[in-house]
Amino acid sequence: MIAPEPIHPFPWRICAAAALFTVLMVAAAVAANIFTISGDGKLPLMVPGLLALGWLIWEAMRLARGVPGSAIARYIGRVVPLMIANIVTVVAAITIQREWHPSGIWAVLVALLPAPPLIGFIWAMGRLLVEEADEYLRMVHARRALIAAGFMLVITTVWGLLEGSGLAPHAPAYAAFILWNLGLLLAPILPGGRA
Repeated sequence: MIAPEPIHPFPWRICAAAALFTVLMVAAAVAANIFTISGDGKLPLMVPGLLALGWLIWEAMRLARGVPGSAIARYIGRVVPLMIANIVTVVAAITIQREWHPSGIWAVLVALLPAPPLIGFIWAMGRLLVEEADEYLRMVHARRALIAAGFMLVITTVWGLLEGSGLAPHAPAYAAFILWNLGLLLAPILPGGRA
């Protein structure tokens, strides 16, 4: 008799933590803009978002412990350190730019300091697709990545058209990566991304 496939329930707590993190960090940026808070004054506004990120990491590690040795557990084991490295490098880059005002090649290197962890996220997704032994789960992961890419492309295209017409403020290009990750979170609840 063939053993049934394990059923992986939808990770609601991870999605809730990620959504809370996103909302709180966007709210912190909006509040800093509205109240014209700059510099170190923004840090207290970021604390709730960072606590939500801690919750997200906790839930991801809990999920990985539930399926030890699986491709998704290895993916989580790669992504969690990348999330922490991303926060550290963003804070370091902002601090170095504010305190030391580098110029020339040093300014370029400091500005690119957060790039390796972000590139690592994309590498980790690729490794998940390569390492996933179950063809169905591999297809689900690939479909979710495509949904996330489509989500990102639709929003950046619409925003770019509005921005080009002077109807929306400028958005930094790295916002596309944030949108892709948000698309990865939303993909499982969309019909094409359900397992």
